Amino acid sequence: MKKLLILCSFVATVLWAQSDLQNYLSDEKNLIFDFQQQQNSVQTGMLQNSWISPVTVSYQKEWKPQTSGPTKTSEAFSIGIDQPIFKSGGIFFGIKYAQALRGANQTEIALQKRQLIAQAVEMLYRYRKTKLQIRKIRLLVRNGSIALKRQEEMYQAGMIDSTLLDQTILAHNRDNSQLLDLQLALQQLRANFRFLSDKNPNKLRLPKLRLISLKEYGTKNLKLAAQKLHAQEKRYSSKMTWTKYLPTVTAYAHYRRTDEYSPGTMKGFRNYGVRVTMPLSVNAPSDIESSRLNYLLAQVQVRDQRKVIRAEYALVRSSLHYLDRKIALARKDEALYRRLLASTRNFLKAGEKTKLDVQTMKNSLEMKKLDRRIYYLDKQLQLLKLYAKVAR
Repeated sequence: MKKLLILCSFVATVLWAQSDLQNYLSDEKNLIFDFQQQQNSVQTGMLQNSWISPVTVSYQKEWKPQTSGPTKTSEAFSIGIDQPIFKSGGIFFGIKYAQALRGANQTEIALQKRQLIAQAVEMLYRYRKTKLQIRKIRLLVRNGSIALKRQEEMYQAGMIDSTLLDQTILAHNRDNSQLLDLQLALQQLRANFRFLSDKNPNKLRLPKLRLISLKEYGTKNLKLAAQKLHAQEKRYSSKMTWTKYLPTVTAYAHYRRTDEYSPGTMKGFRNYGVRVTMPLSVNAPSDIESSRLNYLLAQVQVRDQRKVIRAEYALVRSSLHYLDRKIALARKDEALYRRLLASTRNFLKAGEKTKLDVQTMKNSLEMKKLDRRIYYLDKQLQLLKLYAKVAR
């Protein structure tokens, strides 16, 4: 009971907690999830109250034509209830089963919404990354154009053969082809983002994610929370299965008022009592064992999910480590090209280098700066794998 209350309070936190991932979903997508949550509350509420039997109300009026004389009429009104009041614990476990199912469904819906938001954010990250890659490849194309111009001049002067010139032309064409591929990928990402969001990806602020702790990733993991609630659901379902083969006490009461036997005079008849029933089924042991195995399976799945969480976290941390090393290398290269650019400018003043040499170094320095920004977005994409599954 205490565990279930904790889990239910966790679900409430999930539903109302402020997310650090901005909700870029369209209004229609948000409405879909809102209606799913409302539908889940209504359906599980009906399930929770399903043990309460309906009150049956009936009214009947009948006309009986006679071969001779006027048509006879009769009226009858009845009200009755047939209500189980004791099911060997089945009523209690049925209520707890409905509560656990509601919490599990709420968490599943929250996870689906969280993952869809993460999908939109991922597209936004990739969109910005592709824009940076386009800027980088354009700089590479400019350097390639400078190199090609020099190669043509040297070839015409007879200083190099056609082989080196051909290689430079092929490399320049590959860069231009890659630029076209990236431009096409950018349009596809923008189109895919529109399927999820009404916002302009060029004007949105990117969320800045940090590495959460393994403990936080585990305690706020929506998938693990859902599986815990499903395990509670299977536990109560197992108890419900067991109790349905035990005695059930039912109270019933009926009242009928009619003039059927005394035309023109309404008379009331009432009856009430208690009934004890107990089903005897050859499939009872198998049914009980099946529900017990379902509960044991759910418990194993919870333990397995904890292992998956640790593995996912370790993989992300490892990826971040290598990306940090790439960023460090990009910083070193950036510092190197700064020195080379300063030297080239000094050589230009001395007449030993040209403006094209300075422009080539400047473009190379800008590419290294872009590399660092691209690696940063790669880190955010890795962190997003964790944030897509946690409640913030």
